[in-house]
Amino acid sequence: MRRNSRKVFTIPAGVFSLLLTLYGLAAVRGLDLRQNTVLSLVYCGLPLLSLPLYLLALTVRKLLPLQAVLVLAYIPVYSALNWRTCAELGYCSSIAPVLLTTMTTSKALLFWGVALSSVAAFVVEGRGKLGSSKKN
Repeated sequence: MRRNSRKVFTIPAGVFSLLLTLYGLAAVRGLDLRQNTVLSLVYCGLPLLSLPLYLLALTVRKLLPLQAVLVLAYIPVYSALNWRTCAELGYCSSIAPVLLTTMTTSKALLFWGVALSSVAAFVVEGRGKLGSSKKN
């Protein structure tokens, strides 16, 4: 039962990680390094790290929660790039709407999906180990 419940969270995390990596590859193709080079590189690099981190976490299970770190790094970077765009066009009212809009984009939602699925798989696996150690 524990193995199946872990797969319920691990498989979607892998699919979402793959989609994020594809988004990252598409972003690299359209990368413009003339403005905000560091932000642009981080914006493209974080999605590219999702699948390798997921695959590494399959063997080293303690790395599963690191997907949450990726999303916490990605949202501010993506928001900063969105702020730059809307500030140039003159339609930004404040940071909150830009942040909320950024958090509801498909890429950000995929990041949240990977992070939540990975953390859930980590918790389920941890609880399974606690349950089996109590029986012995």
